[in-house]
Amino acid sequence: MATSQSPATTVRTPWGDAGSLRERKLQPGRRLPAEEVARNQRERLFAAMVAVVAEKGYEATRVADLLELSGVSRSAFYEHFGDKEECLLAALDAFVGPTTRSIVGVASDKPPTGDAVREAFEALIGLIVEQAAAARMCFVEIYAAGPRAMEEIDRTTDSFQGFVTATLDQMPGREKLPPELVRALIGGLRKVIHTRLYRGEEEELIELIPQLWDWALAYPPPPAPLRRPHSKPPANAGGAAGYDPVERILRALASVVAEKGYPAMTIGDIASRASISLSTFYANFADKEEAMLAAVDSGSAQMLATTLPAFRRAVDWPQAVRGAFAAMFAFCAAEPEYTTLGAVDVYAAGKRALEQRDQVMENMEGLLVPGYKGKPDASPIAAEAIGGAIYSLIYDQIKRSGATSMQEIVPLATYVTLTPFVGADEACAVANG
Repeated sequence: MATSQSPATTVRTPWGDAGSLRERKLQPGRRLPAEEVARNQRERLFAAMVAVVAEKGYEATRVADLLELSGVSRSAFYEHFGDKEECLLAALDAFVGPTTRSIVGVASDKPPTGDAVREAFEALIGLIVEQAAAARMCFVEIYAAGPRAMEEIDRTTDSFQGFVTATLDQMPGREKLPPELVRALIGGLRKVIHTRLYRGEEEELIELIPQLWDWALAYPPPPAPLRRPHSKPPANAGGAAGYDPVERILRALASVVAEKGYPAMTIGDIASRASISLSTFYANFADKEEAMLAAVDSGSAQMLATTLPAFRRAVDWPQAVRGAFAAMFAFCAAEPEYTTLGAVDVYAAGKRALEQRDQVMENMEGLLVPGYKGKPDASPIAAEAIGGAIYSLIYDQIKRSGATSMQEIVPLATYVTLTPFVGADEACAVANG
């Protein structure tokens, strides 16, 4: 449990320092309005949720930990929430809602200039750093809470995208940015923030503000509409019967996760889907996490084996980028379960899976080296942010239309990648080529 000596008691939260929560218990005998009592209990539980998750992670957090730290009784907890997931989602809403309103207020208090928007952006980063534990809960741990939590994050992103789009529409040169491009830029920023938070390096975000701002401002609206090709994906191998036992296990895992999600998947599910015995599974993997890591690695390796030759045989770097995306997304369309595993379900698999996913993204960032050679003054954070933007495009496309439709985003991914290095005109021409 989270005792008074545990690290959780030292955590700062939007509802006060976690070590003082028990002191904030309302004294018995006072005739207080029920609403005040409920607000006091809920805020203490929210603060406890932030603090315990910061110490133990969401999956290891128990209701008993929240009660121990907050001083709220078990019966009172269940008057407010059905389980720890409901408490987490309510804490998320209680933190994100006021945060969003405060950021919108910073931007709306002044004329819609670049300076006003940058001030709002700086305020957002400052708040993330100031309330790092709460931000880590929202950006990192929330994915371990299951589908409802991810839906809440998606709704929050939708809301924030609306504010960003409306603000940019009033800035000269940024009017009418396509919504999907705005969302990709938000995805790039989220990726940089997410990485710093789960590494415990959030203070670095303050130093990165100028680089992130320069990267975001590198994107004007495309000079011409970006086409959406509708290519028929190649057929995949279909089933796991023709593969060796390890590959059968990995493909079965991807299939089961696509149906049930990673937290609900069992080793028995994998063995049944792969038509193997449990002893065969354990002869190759210690547990489902190890198998998940291997599946992410296998899918990534196969994707890279398709992508890199297409990149290398192009006549120049811009064409190489487009060719790489065409090959990558053709693979994604042909292997929808591996794609969904690596782009969506990986969030629920824990820190090790995310680190492995990030390693793949960092390897792909190496393909941008020629872009920096051609434009040395491009933002140093561009490669990392572009990787996050592309990942966001993939995630959104899967959620919207499924992995088999991935080739539709080849032009937009090309434009996002090339624009900071070659300019919008050439990027658009190559994207539509």
